[in-house]
Amino acid sequence: MQLDISNLQKALGRGAFSGVIGQPVTLSFRQCLLAVAFACIALLIGYFFGSPQDAVFSACVALAGGYMALNIGANDVANSVGPMVGARALPLGAALLLAAVAETAGALFAGQHVAGRIAYRIVDQDTVQDPVQFVIGMLAALTGAALWINAANILRAPISTTHAIIGGIVGVAVFAIGVDAVVWPEISLITLGWFLSPMASAAAAVLIFAFIRSELLGVQNKVRAARTWIPILIAAMAALFTLFLIAKGLANVWSPTTPVLTTAVVGAFIAALAISGPYIRRSSMGLANRNQTVQALFRVPLIVAGGFLAFSHGANDIANIAGPVTAILHVQQTSDLSLSLDIPVWVFVLGALGLSCGLLFFSSGMVKVVATRITKINPVRAYAIAMATASTVTAASWIGLPVSTTQIAVGAIFGIGIYREFLARRQQVQKVLEEGAEQKKQRMLIRRDDAIRILAVWAITFPAAGLISAALFWIINQFI
Repeated sequence: MQLDISNLQKALGRGAFSGVIGQPVTLSFRQCLLAVAFACIALLIGYFFGSPQDAVFSACVALAGGYMALNIGANDVANSVGPMVGARALPLGAALLLAAVAETAGALFAGQHVAGRIAYRIVDQDTVQDPVQFVIGMLAALTGAALWINAANILRAPISTTHAIIGGIVGVAVFAIGVDAVVWPEISLITLGWFLSPMASAAAAVLIFAFIRSELLGVQNKVRAARTWIPILIAAMAALFTLFLIAKGLANVWSPTTPVLTTAVVGAFIAALAISGPYIRRSSMGLANRNQTVQALFRVPLIVAGGFLAFSHGANDIANIAGPVTAILHVQQTSDLSLSLDIPVWVFVLGALGLSCGLLFFSSGMVKVVATRITKINPVRAYAIAMATASTVTAASWIGLPVSTTQIAVGAIFGIGIYREFLARRQQVQKVLEEGAEQKKQRMLIRRDDAIRILAVWAITFPAAGLISAALFWIINQFI
């Protein structure tokens, strides 16, 4: 039975998340009820699975973590769904279901590798002497970041949730201790990743898109080219996914030797090629030799790329929830500031559940921003965007570097749009030189207003989250 989430959202109310970027929206009554229901679930999870000695506090921390997860799902997880929905490869309901499953798998199997850096490397532990103040500070940072993301959701502005949580932690540290408390080399490394990752994703998307245009859309026999290359592209994705899953996702339970790892990756490539090859041949039988046929045949690899992207997002961005929650509970229970990476499974489950619920019930407007408000997306462009984004996020998770999935995904979209404008400009210039045609005004293929707005919100997220978190830290200390 197909999940028709559009009808479900109509039944729940269209008050929230039905506008466009920059247009304020409000929650409907039914969506408020859903948020309250999830808050109760988060409280129960924290109460029954958290610290038995301090169940009420664990429930409150779980509520803050669940609130953060819900907002991340409404804002950031749309990047996993946007390319598929924009290209109409899957209906919204099916795309959300795929993303929910893949996000949960990524969070549970591969999220622990990154979570430690968020919680334990931003603040110099030698400068933190009071465990109580550490707990209050981390709780203020988590809540302050969630509040800023919530505000961005209301204003329909896609932001970096990674920027928000790191900004919150830095803001509290600077306010409570001073600038020396922050590990600035670590912040510099993370910030460098924020700048480089969108450019890397844009470059990867352009290369993938250019290859497809050259080898599939630009040849005479497009169907034959599609039968040759699309299975190879699917197999390459399978090999990359297998490499990441074994080497990092299963590192705690299995550490294969290099020959075994190589065999598994090659085996995944061959298996995917053997399965996808006949499928693409059957699907292309009787189809016309035109670009629309290639676009249609990219539906399956686009779905696979979307699942890979959701898995990578779950592996990377679950750190924004699991890291602070684990740090708070660990110090509260032990007063030990020399933290470990032993993150409870229930924390990952809570985070994955929040991401999925936020995506399912509150993300349709943000999906629209990613899918349609920046540049026009078709299946080939969406595949390049999704694969470039997934590869970049996976590489970041591989080296343990928190990055912004929003920036990476939007960077890939910008890259495709800029490349299309470059091709259109070159074609127009060539036409003028060869035919003496009149020079026309260049048609913009990227929405400039939305692009400027997105970049502006990116710029203020880090300081805004820091200021809100510092204010919360001060307020909490006035009442204890």
